[in-house]
Amino acid sequence: MTDTQAKAKEYAEAALDLLDEADREFGRCNIGLTSEKLWDAAASAVRAVCVCRGWRHDDYEHLSDAIKILRKETQDDSLYTGFRIAHNGQLFVGSMEEDDVDTDRPIVRRLVSKLLAAAGQPRGDSE
Repeated sequence: MTDTQAKAKEYAEAALDLLDEADREFGRCNIGLTSEKLWDAAASAVRAVCVCRGWRHDDYEHLSDAIKILRKETQDDSLYTGFRIAHNGQLFVGSMEEDDVDTDRPIVRRLVSKLLAAAGQPRGDSE
């Protein structure tokens, strides 16, 4: 396994672990932590793709640029929508309600699944 593959795998595993953590926090009615974990999972999945493609992934702008490129390449608007939903949940963590986060969770899970597939990584249970 190359260093690039190992790093992509590390990001992919982190994304899946963070999705599981988000589910656990949601079960505890901790909406703030759920939103944060969803964003962290989405960001980790984008980073997995960035590593595979040799793209920068140091900050939000790099991740956003990566999503825009992937959206254009794949013609899949759900990548951009899922990314924005995950990011907005993190930005507005204090004002998110349980129903909002419950609606967002499967959207972010599908985003992570698609991104990990693009990075050539196992996706786990995507639904």
